[in-house]
Amino acid sequence: MTVYVYLRVSTDEQDIDSQMESVKGWLSEKGIEEFEIIKDEGISGGIPAKKRPGFSKILEMAREGDILVVSELTRLGRSLSDVILTLNELTEKGVRIVAVKEGLDSTSDAMQFKIMTTLLALFADLEREFIRKRTREGLKRAREKGKRLGRPPVLDEGKLVTVVELYQKGFSARKIAGILNVSPSTVSRALRRLREAGVLSERKVVRIDRKKLKEVVGGEG
Repeated sequence: MTVYVYLRVSTDEQDIDSQMESVKGWLSEKGIEEFEIIKDEGISGGIPAKKRPGFSKILEMAREGDILVVSELTRLGRSLSDVILTLNELTEKGVRIVAVKEGLDSTSDAMQFKIMTTLLALFADLEREFIRKRTREGLKRAREKGKRLGRPPVLDEGKLVTVVELYQKGFSARKIAGILNVSPSTVSRALRRLREAGVLSERKVVRIDRKKLKEVVGGEG
């Protein structure tokens, strides 16, 4: 039996060590001392599991009786369909799947596991879509106010969504700046304008819209 610990971060947006710490707790509880760590660093969850260098190895090597441990279900992917397909492929091979954060373990009732993983993946997918939708709405309002500085944007649409997501998770402007490889002042100005436009409030998304984000942060730098 081989225990695989899968860790994934996209463009350094999260600390891979924190994922490992949560997994270590489960491994210790189960008395598992030998395991193989496989990482996908700088790989977006939007990329199908089979196309990720690290995870594709797990799909190739895993055999019946092996265990795959992830810190949370979203490490398998952001796409609901990809998460479900990946789970199905592994369970059909007889691989035990454990998602520590959600407390999911495929050794429990098979139908219950399938239902729970489907629901959790769906909620994660919907949450991200809600963020994108609200981002678009917030940027639209900012555009209607006619506020732009005219300089080329430093943060594109995708990075702005990342700023919102990381800010909601409690990341500081300096930490976000390091993740996106921009200056802390760029992120601080972006956050200020997002608050002024009503896009962000007390680390909670109020209304967000990608188009509006482009207008709000169109001249930061």
